[in-house]
Amino acid sequence: MLARRVIALSPDKAFGKQLASALKAAGGTVDLHLSLEELGKSEIHAALLVLHLDGELVNAATELLPRLVGDTRVIAVLARGQLASVVDVMLRSDRVVAMMTTESFDSRELAALATRTLAGDIFGLEKLVRWGTLVHSQLVSDYQEKSLAIAQISEFAEHMGVRRKYREAIDQCLDEMLMNALYNAPVDDKGQPVFSDIPTKTRVSLRVEQKVVVQYACDGTHFCISVRDAFGTLQRETVLRYLDKCLHSEQQIDRKVGGAGLGLYMMVNSASTVLFNVLPGVATEVACVFDLESPKLVLDQLGYFHEKIDAAGRLAGGPSKKLPAGASHVVERRQSDTPPPAAAPPPALIRLLVVAIFAMCILIGFVAWPRLFNAKHYTHVIVATTPPGATIEVDGRAVGRAVGSGLDVRDLEVGRAYPVVARLDGYEPAEGVMESRSGSGSFELRLRALAATIDLDSQPSGASVELDGKPAGNTPLHVTTLSPGSTASVVFKKQGYKDATVQLAVPEAGKSLVMVQPLLVAADLARIELDTEPPGARVVQNGQVLAGVLTPAQVIVEADHPVKFVLSMPHRVPAVIELTPGHGAEIVKHAKLADGATVTIDANLDGLQVSLTGAASCQKVDLPATCVVLKGTYPLEITGPTNAHAARQLGVTTDVTLHFSLGTVEAGGDKQIVVGPNHTAKRVVLEAGRRNVTLTDDAGTHATAVIVKAGQTVVAN
Repeated sequence: MLARRVIALSPDKAFGKQLASALKAAGGTVDLHLSLEELGKSEIHAALLVLHLDGELVNAATELLPRLVGDTRVIAVLARGQLASVVDVMLRSDRVVAMMTTESFDSRELAALATRTLAGDIFGLEKLVRWGTLVHSQLVSDYQEKSLAIAQISEFAEHMGVRRKYREAIDQCLDEMLMNALYNAPVDDKGQPVFSDIPTKTRVSLRVEQKVVVQYACDGTHFCISVRDAFGTLQRETVLRYLDKCLHSEQQIDRKVGGAGLGLYMMVNSASTVLFNVLPGVATEVACVFDLESPKLVLDQLGYFHEKIDAAGRLAGGPSKKLPAGASHVVERRQSDTPPPAAAPPPALIRLLVVAIFAMCILIGFVAWPRLFNAKHYTHVIVATTPPGATIEVDGRAVGRAVGSGLDVRDLEVGRAYPVVARLDGYEPAEGVMESRSGSGSFELRLRALAATIDLDSQPSGASVELDGKPAGNTPLHVTTLSPGSTASVVFKKQGYKDATVQLAVPEAGKSLVMVQPLLVAADLARIELDTEPPGARVVQNGQVLAGVLTPAQVIVEADHPVKFVLSMPHRVPAVIELTPGHGAEIVKHAKLADGATVTIDANLDGLQVSLTGAASCQKVDLPATCVVLKGTYPLEITGPTNAHAARQLGVTTDVTLHFSLGTVEAGGDKQIVVGPNHTAKRVVLEAGRRNVTLTDDAGTHATAVIVKAGQTVVAN
């Protein structure tokens, strides 16, 4: 592939070099810029634009997207936990194909995303795993095979040493992906959904013609799964619209039959990477990657890609409704529409085929003779199920429902064995082999109920959960132990918040429910939400740094107690927020951190403090001190033990460093040094140089000049 122009834009020079290296590995000719000014104001011509949305460039997408021309695509790189921002940017322009986070940045991952974007060769799980990792594949065409596939992949994950919480996330994503591929993706010749008017209970009993391809692999640090259908109907707008709806829902999220896009939302909150690969009208592939070394699964990559090239990548299993007539195989590669000319067969081969056909006809007649001319005997069998009401399939053909005492299945050939399957909503399918004998007979299948699954979460997460008075774990929590159709008492508890008690209606067997419970702040506490522009400021509460806390952040404090927050970040003027919140208050504070100049101050003596009048964040700061202030003039004062005092007028136009040299002045004899009104001392600390001091004793008061020496003591008489 010839090199194509790629633009990388990052406010961080070191990180920008990492971006450039990764993009060169993807075959691009890279232009690296550190600001919008460097990029200029004209139209942007490039195959790919990689935006590092941080610092001064946090809102750069708003300005740059309208300036893109041609087929330029965009990959956004931003801080973790900003899924709502990513969805917002992707909704604004279909040029934004993917995002990744700075916290887990790997140049190889960016190179892979860039290659997908530039080359368009996107299908296949082997592109997401390390070279040499074995990729397993299997085909799924109905609900029963779906359940079997999930069980087999879960067993494989357990064999590979994947922990239970990751296996549950893998099972959940795989279930959603397969349900979408089997029952939402299929369309008819006119492009209309095949199952749109069929109830869900009936859908899961049907078997689709086009098989779904499931791939999975594990290299010890990452577990990868993908599901590929044969229709290519999943649209970018659908994915983003559903994610946006779930992200901005103000109510509890309840999952019901046919819930709008909740499955997609659950996937992006359960996996480290979620990629959608689409060849419209031919195939859709959804791939999820799980970082097994991460303490908590957080979304680090999200992307939606279209296949571009004509001869690369495996596509879908089974023929698509929109493929040319006669195509009944798994789509592996797209080839030219004009087939090569067929060579004429040799005469010897034709004679050999004639002999083979003649021999086959004789063999068929030998086998068919007794079947054609010997009389067959038929019988009937009563098929019953426990519980009753299941749909019965005999030899792959639906024959009715086994209600009451059972279903009378007739026209069964005596002496033949028939495979029988019983299906009932909320139960696992039951299978058996029924052998028909002379006279009537009976056959029974027992079905095992599926568990009801419940996903519990809280806002904020991390609350302990009690089910019917017994501890069950912390949110987010996956529950499968409650009896289907029952009622359970759920109590959410989290320090600093009121306990929340909910009476939960457990769904029927085989159904699922998702509930997110908001938690209210405890009555004797208050919740302060701190936000800054730009985000990522360090939070200091009452002089103590809150370890690991960056804005935006929520902090729980005691009610009716004064609290002081200082929000700071390098090269920005800190914001000081002081307040006394009331009981149960929920307060939002927003601060804009302006660019400033750094003032660095130290002295030759210990125990001193500095204050800059007019700079709220630089009051009584221990030396050595570093303060970021707006440009201007500030009265500066040094104070400390032994009546230390020094003062200056400080003009700040750029970064400045000050050093103070101080020494001690001691009054001679019985004299005292006048420090202030009605205040005298034997010793004072002053800035080095010629200083005037006022002495007092029984004889009276007089002024004298002394030469103060740095770090030394001089006597004034």
